[in-house]
Amino acid sequence: MKKINILYLFLLIFSIFSCGEEVNNALLSPAKNTTVKKSGWEYESWSGAEHYTDTVSNQFDSQVLMLSSDTLTAERWFKKIAIKPFATYKVTGYVKTEAVEGENNQSGAGLRLGKFEFTGDTIFRGTTDWTRVEMQFSTELDDSFILELLLGKKGRARGKIYFDNFQLEELSAKELHPKVTLNVDEKLEPMSPYIYGQFIEHMGKSIYGGMWAEMLDDRKFYYVPGTSKSPWQTLADTNSVKIDSSYTYAKGQLPVYQVENKLSLEQQKLALVSGKTYEGRLVFKGKGIEKVTVALDGNKKSFDVSSSNFQKIAFEFSSEETSDIGSLEINFEGNGKLTLAAASLMPADNIKGFRPEVIELMKQLDAPIYRWPGGNFVSGYDWKDGLGDPDKRPTKFERAWNGLEYNDVGIHEFMELCDILKTEANIAVNTGLGDAELAANEVEYFNGDVSTEMGKWRAKNDHPEPYNVKLWAVGNEMFGDWQLGHMPIEDYVKKHNKVAKAMWDVDPDIDLIAVGYPGKWNDMMYKNSAAYMTYISEHFYKQNWHAGGLLTHVNQIPEVIAAVAEEHRSARREIPGLADKNIKIAMDEWNYWYGPHVYGLLGTRYFLRDALGIAAGLNEFSRQSDMYYMANYAQTVNVIGAIKTTKTDAWLEGTGLVLKLYRQEFGTQPIKLNGSPEPLDVSATLTEDGSFLTISVVNATHESQILKLNGISEKIVPSGKSFIISGENDMIYNDEDHKNRIKISEATIEVSENGLAIPKESAGIYKFKLKQ
Repeated sequence: MKKINILYLFLLIFSIFSCGEEVNNALLSPAKNTTVKKSGWEYESWSGAEHYTDTVSNQFDSQVLMLSSDTLTAERWFKKIAIKPFATYKVTGYVKTEAVEGENNQSGAGLRLGKFEFTGDTIFRGTTDWTRVEMQFSTELDDSFILELLLGKKGRARGKIYFDNFQLEELSAKELHPKVTLNVDEKLEPMSPYIYGQFIEHMGKSIYGGMWAEMLDDRKFYYVPGTSKSPWQTLADTNSVKIDSSYTYAKGQLPVYQVENKLSLEQQKLALVSGKTYEGRLVFKGKGIEKVTVALDGNKKSFDVSSSNFQKIAFEFSSEETSDIGSLEINFEGNGKLTLAAASLMPADNIKGFRPEVIELMKQLDAPIYRWPGGNFVSGYDWKDGLGDPDKRPTKFERAWNGLEYNDVGIHEFMELCDILKTEANIAVNTGLGDAELAANEVEYFNGDVSTEMGKWRAKNDHPEPYNVKLWAVGNEMFGDWQLGHMPIEDYVKKHNKVAKAMWDVDPDIDLIAVGYPGKWNDMMYKNSAAYMTYISEHFYKQNWHAGGLLTHVNQIPEVIAAVAEEHRSARREIPGLADKNIKIAMDEWNYWYGPHVYGLLGTRYFLRDALGIAAGLNEFSRQSDMYYMANYAQTVNVIGAIKTTKTDAWLEGTGLVLKLYRQEFGTQPIKLNGSPEPLDVSATLTEDGSFLTISVVNATHESQILKLNGISEKIVPSGKSFIISGENDMIYNDEDHKNRIKISEATIEVSENGLAIPKESAGIYKFKLKQ
């Protein structure tokens, strides 16, 4: 997944007349001497110059907005404005400039209307008196736009520009009466079940602090206890700590203490639940250590120590109360050297190391396939680090997300998770810092017979039977300069081919997903590497860098899915022989990515409007079923996840509810749909057994709608069932205290006068039995 640099914007807000949807409603120009606040205007700047004025316009007797800089800059005032979809508008206003110069012949000061193209040129240079500007644009399916007042358009500029008396006029608006014709007998290509795939990456609280049950941070003492970065507290002198880097026991470096009478370690802020049992272990070597006492929130257990070799002490406690500030304390008594290797604490009800409450929700998602282990992470990952005794595996600082990788969850743990969930694995290999040999050995470890070198190693790690993983991703986002090992496409096609050949030499029956990206990258991959791929990947994330309208926000998702499909169709038309290969798209990362990070690194909170967008995305995948083989919602837990957790609880986001519902109830056989569904997003399918028609409708408006249905009245039983995802408003969200503010509501529904009543701000599946 791509890293996004967060730009902290300097924000000022000014008062003007209120802006609505009325014709000729003033967008600028408050009355003279009005206090400037609460206008909805926002200011974006990369310099400290003055950018507003109390100067009164001679022409309109009003205050004006100004941008001014004596150095080349790019700055703007902007305002988000609600509009009607499928309408035509005109924006007019007045501009005056003083000594505006651009950095090139095309740049200067001016205006933009966000994403919209418009008639008229609005580039200003030099010194001009008040000049009227007029811009006309059509909205299509958007319900908002951004009016941008710029110093620095088509390049940086300097000088001074004034803006005054801007107005919005509605020229025309289409009356929207959504209606569709469903052609039950005209079937499209069936949807792949892998459209409901999921993605897990080693970052943030996705695995550790999310789905994995381990309660201790830095349990293998990567940071010396007592130092600033360590979660372990101790009164020992950290300057006297030695480091054992012999790797004779573990693959990581181990801290060594000289104990005189007693040494204490403590980790705090553990979440405990009353009556719950917790299991733990301590791994250490203590020459001269005679006694170890372990205490969980005051409950103590002591162990006599006689051996001077590495040993594991197991312990178990039951918590007497619920607390978010529990602590684990470990005391070593004696005189001599103490080498710390590992500690662990898990609730006893864990399922092979995974949290049961998270597993339950993952089962509800019922994803048919999981992509693992990344993501950016995989480009620096050595899969061999995740094998063997977990207490001996190294903790490493991973460079993709600048975090600690404990390597407690490796190949065998992930495959156990797949077994628990009854799902398939999609394994990504490292083509960043990794090479063909690393990838080929990994394939052999997963799929090789016990007679092979890697197969013998797998059997030694208690799994003699091959895993027989079918689907493999050859690298991740290697087009991006944020990716470890990034290289130009001219070089990467050679590396891809070498890695793919090595993997197929080991197992010719596996399917390979190549790294894709729109434009030159895809063209080069298709022209040079089509023979070395089964599928090609695409990724996308959408933000809220738009004008804020609900329709605008939701439609970002299906727009990209359709555009990517068309790009690959175009490649099939233009590149000789490509169409015959029928290389389908694996959209193995897709989601919204913005908003508050409440649940750790990229632990984005999702709103109802995001859930509607994901539903619209699934609709689009059904419409583009001929082009998409797989889609992996990114990601599953906490990190931009469908599931969010605290230390002791878990729940589904609205986006997770959509994925759950559509997996359960949306049909798999898309059918042809014609008509004018706007402003609704409508898709229709038949269930796999052909018994039911399912109609998916996303209403991303703030009003209920009536959807007229043609062509099915004689083919369905008019009484059916509805499954509606909605909430109080489009900005509502689920959290640990309100898990059902967004929820699925089931009800009986009737087709009345060939129409369905569609609630506002909702995503719904309407299911009807077909007449035999």
